[in-house]
Amino acid sequence: MHQEDDETFIQIINESKKKLQTLKILSNFFNNPVLIAVLIRTKVIHNLFENNKNLDIHKLDLFHIQYTKSLIDLFQKLKKSKEQSYLLLSDEIYINDDFISKLKSEIEAGFFSDVAFSHAKNLSLKIEQLYKIFAFDDSINFRWNEINEFSSRRASEFYREIGKEKFEQISSHESDPIYENSLVKIEKKLLGKLNIHKFRIKFACGIKHENEIAEVYEFIDSNDKFIFNVNEKSFYFLNDANTKGIDLSKNKSVKAQIIEDLQAKNNKLKEQQVNLKTQLPKDVEQVLESYAVKISDVEFLNDLQNVDEQTNILKAMLNININSK
Repeated sequence: MHQEDDETFIQIINESKKKLQTLKILSNFFNNPVLIAVLIRTKVIHNLFENNKNLDIHKLDLFHIQYTKSLIDLFQKLKKSKEQSYLLLSDEIYINDDFISKLKSEIEAGFFSDVAFSHAKNLSLKIEQLYKIFAFDDSINFRWNEINEFSSRRASEFYREIGKEKFEQISSHESDPIYENSLVKIEKKLLGKLNIHKFRIKFACGIKHENEIAEVYEFIDSNDKFIFNVNEKSFYFLNDANTKGIDLSKNKSVKAQIIEDLQAKNNKLKEQQVNLKTQLPKDVEQVLESYAVKISDVEFLNDLQNVDEQTNILKAMLNININSK
């Protein structure tokens, strides 16, 4: 090779390497198997010319001009469009993560089960006091303050919000005999059973509708449930008709539920990010697949190796244009 030919060879090879690097960046971004296959095939074509100086190096340059450049332009444009959407998703994930961190610092769910346990013990003592008032007409100094304080502090974050109809359903009761005074209304058979079981109860869950609040309790020694209507200060047994279709599982913090929802949303957003990069429009997929088939064809490779006079003339024209700039 003459010095001028050597310089041309080095220049074209270096430019080809740049295009390969650009293709590599694009294939890493999109992680598309067909684009990766195109990158590999383009590298094979590049190596063919780099390792065989007897071949017409202008064929490699022409190949990039006719094929690689168009492909790069197409995917760079697509990448730019996808990056904007990708950043929007990233921003939303970041904002959600920020909310999650703030809510985690505020949440009180860790000790709710403990305070609910203590609350049930306190209510048990109150019911026992009420039993003594009804049974012995004792003039006990009775106050609801401590019981009211629990629901006023915890209901907004932990008690389950239900609809008006559901709240009326669970609060309704049959016209069974009740004990009643200025302090409370309590179903007679419920109070009797509570006394038999030594007032051993546990907190099941809290429910509310707007400003109406109720608490559901279970007997420790049986599966029976009863409701304490906090506003009315009334106690009644619960049955299947009362509780049908109502969630009586343990309460979760509203903040904890928001955290769960945001985390689930972020997982979906991250999935969208992955799909956004790998999924291509159908027309782009078709063009890419057609392109991959074309440059993988053996005859195509042979054509690149054969020196063609018309191509040389075209290349000479290209060289003139390039050199004149």
